[in-house]
Amino acid sequence: MSPEDLQVSLGYVIRRHRERLQFSQEAFAEVVGVHRTYYGDIERCKQNPSLWNLQRIALALQLPLSQLIAEAEAVDLAVREPPSPPRRGRPLGRRSR
Repeated sequence: MSPEDLQVSLGYVIRRHRERLQFSQEAFAEVVGVHRTYYGDIERCKQNPSLWNLQRIALALQLPLSQLIAEAEAVDLAVREPPSPPRRGRPLGRRSR
């Protein structure tokens, strides 16, 4: 698995576990102690988290870091589950007045 594929898989696994715990990205980022945009970028594979931050994420997910990485390595990117539907709110493309 290439480093890029591992980063994509890791973001996917982290998101799946966060949703299992029923946290929003913003609330989970606060628990972890990182900025919400930084955390969102980790899930969207735009940010490569440090080992320090990965350990903090694993602790917040109540998982050993080794399990988080092992799950990411086991994910087959070709058969991932479809992403969850977007959050409820204002319809896309409409501006607030």
